[in-house]
Amino acid sequence: MADIVQIPETNSLEPVSSPELTDRYEPVSRSELTNALEAVKTEPTWFLYMVRCANGHLYTGVTTDVTRRFAEHQSGSAKSAKYLRGKGPLTLAYSETVGSRSDALKREIALKRWPRTKKLALIEG
Repeated sequence: MADIVQIPETNSLEPVSSPELTDRYEPVSRSELTNALEAVKTEPTWFLYMVRCANGHLYTGVTTDVTRRFAEHQSGSAKSAKYLRGKGPLTLAYSETVGSRSDALKREIALKRWPRTKKLALIEG
């Protein structure tokens, strides 16, 4: 179990100096701490994916968790896309990291406008 270190209370913005802390930890600047906190607060990473149906049709979608979303589609539950129900077996044909939700939705719309040949070329890589 980790040692518990008492941090002296202070109202000043000056760095706390304690041998118990400085012996084990490197000092962190305010900007480094702010950047670390911002990284934690950012939205999750979004993915674009394509599922191939048994009949060869392609379904395109976006999610924050491709594995979970594909399992939902395969289950045919209320959370699966209506388009995919009864069209199994399904295979995950393609996925890519997109970044933000906004970027993922823009990429999804763009890919849905692509001709089938261009989608297949993307899948084949």
